Amino acid sequence: MSEKTTSIKEILPISIGVAATYSVALWGLYVQPQLLIPLAERYNVTEAEIGQLYGVENFIYFIAILMVTVPVTKYSRTKMALLGTIFILVGNIASAYAGSLEALMVYRSIVSIGGGLISGAGTAAAVRSPDPERTFALAGIVYLLIFAGGHALIPGGLKSYGLEGIYLSMAMYGIIAIPAYFFLYPPARADVTQTGFFKVIRDAPYRLLAIFAMSGLLIYELGQNAVFTYMDKTGENAGMEADDRGMLLFLTSVVALAGGALAVWMGTRYGRFWPLVGGLGLNIFSGAMFTIIEDPDYYAYMMYLWDISYIFVMPYLMGTLASLDKEGRWAVAGDAFWNFSSTPGPIIATLIVTHAGYNPLALWVLTSGAVGMALFCYAAKQSDKLGLEE
Repeated sequence: MSEKTTSIKEILPISIGVAATYSVALWGLYVQPQLLIPLAERYNVTEAEIGQLYGVENFIYFIAILMVTVPVTKYSRTKMALLGTIFILVGNIASAYAGSLEALMVYRSIVSIGGGLISGAGTAAAVRSPDPERTFALAGIVYLLIFAGGHALIPGGLKSYGLEGIYLSMAMYGIIAIPAYFFLYPPARADVTQTGFFKVIRDAPYRLLAIFAMSGLLIYELGQNAVFTYMDKTGENAGMEADDRGMLLFLTSVVALAGGALAVWMGTRYGRFWPLVGGLGLNIFSGAMFTIIEDPDYYAYMMYLWDISYIFVMPYLMGTLASLDKEGRWAVAGDAFWNFSSTPGPIIATLIVTHAGYNPLALWVLTSGAVGMALFCYAAKQSDKLGLEE
């Protein structure tokens, strides 16, 4: 049990900086469900082909984060985020006017490279904060508010400005967020002497626990990304109109602030294990249920529970990885594996839905969630026993 009493005021600036990096880096991934049908219609292709596009986009994001695992321990996180923003701007502007699906795939890959640079910088900076769990939780609340507004505006934006407007607005937001990057914590002076990717990773502490944690996170997120890909479609199957689905995404994101607020209040005063067990259990159950529910009201209830529990557990997932290495190597690498699940996740979802329907998709969410939860919670339990606070 932690005795930390870090004040909100102390971690607010870094939390804003981390929120800025995540919101810019993840916009392209978070809007994927809402753009699935519009993209298929624009390029006259199947939803499965758009799923493949998403898989490539997400895979490049994973590679980009993985490649900054060591650089973020040596170089300015602010400069790295600024560099990533250039990629974000170029890729999103080009995406707005892509003439083919193949061209769009190239442009979304450019965005993913930028997103990886920005996200890695934010994660490493958060690990250096006085209280990583509370920093991740507070940052989650901030960027959740940003995403909530964006999700609500996307249906109307698509009608008024089309896909061009959506991509250009994401480019514009990348510019707006730049000032917050200057709140990011720089690397510790001693880190500059470290060289060599494999040497740095080999020397990182608690490797076995990190492997358990990252493996569990990857497997758990395979199910989460599978259901996330078809989130908008399952809402349509439940009988909700497009505008209602957009509003539901807004409302669930706002209500999910309660999960982040609870994590901010709790911190690690009760350890990491039990918050993870409770939060992951609720998240996995609700994620499986809203893929098969055909009543719009119950669909909405499960969406609320899914979002609240996910935002609650997120800081404990990242905090566990942060506790295993104060320099942030496992946290950044874990973030990479977290996002790598976005590559096979949509592909698995598409195969399941295409060949077997939505009921087996729910079974997949439950199965991958249970396995991933067991592995990750073992690492969290050991972290608690070892008294690894930061």
